[in-house]
Amino acid sequence: MTWKGRLICLKAIFFTMVKIACLGPEGTFSGVAAGRMYPKAKLVFLDDVGAVFKFVADGKEEGVVAIENSLEGSVGKTMESLMKYDLKITGEATLDINLCLMAKNGVKPKDVKVIMSHSHALAQCREYIVKKYPKAKLQAISSTAEAMKEAGRRKDAAAVGSKEAGQKYGLKALAEGIQDSESQTRFISISKRGKGGPKTSIIFAVKDEPGALYSILKVFADANVNLTKIESRPSKRKLGEYVFFVDYENQRMPERAHEMLRARIQERTAYYKDLGSY
Repeated sequence: MTWKGRLICLKAIFFTMVKIACLGPEGTFSGVAAGRMYPKAKLVFLDDVGAVFKFVADGKEEGVVAIENSLEGSVGKTMESLMKYDLKITGEATLDINLCLMAKNGVKPKDVKVIMSHSHALAQCREYIVKKYPKAKLQAISSTAEAMKEAGRRKDAAAVGSKEAGQKYGLKALAEGIQDSESQTRFISISKRGKGGPKTSIIFAVKDEPGALYSILKVFADANVNLTKIESRPSKRKLGEYVFFVDYENQRMPERAHEMLRARIQERTAYYKDLGSY
């Protein structure tokens, strides 16, 4: 075997050994996204988003987490963890979300007294649940797949999630496509090391002075940089103080110009964190 052949084999072995953490158990949308982003990796299913961030922060490879949904907005735990941990965003993927109501074999719609799932999934099909199951109790579970597992143990419950996940746990579909409207969820990969790319994410807090936010947005406008997302969230330090999450495109900027842009933004902020380019 030539040295090039050996190198290819070594690369193949390395990539099959990579461990990617995501929200579990097996069958979550996070798991589907992780599988698409890292098709040759071993997936490690953890109990919550915070555990995924800690897994990566501890130096154990990379992770994939949901960051926002087209119906329900940003995932709070992910946004909080991006502030808490010194990690970089290295990639993204978007999934079309088709939610189904799944139950154990033999359970009929009239038997359902409890509907369980991740809070975001329940919120995305609120109208359907109110219309079809007005008396059902809603129960938030750590993930859609965990809800499927629990529903499989009960004769009075149904779970909201993907049809594939439900079938994995021996459930049948009582209804399909129950989300209130078309839904997509964006997932990001996180790592201790940045990779670079045409899109950049940052977090910042403005100074306590008139026109503080305007002065920062003007930097982007003057540089002809397109913002693809801007969102404010409470800083959790004191009432009325907010931090801003911003995604912007940098593909037409030379690296030197990009560095100057970041420097101009940073000097106008009270807090600044670069989440990486990808």
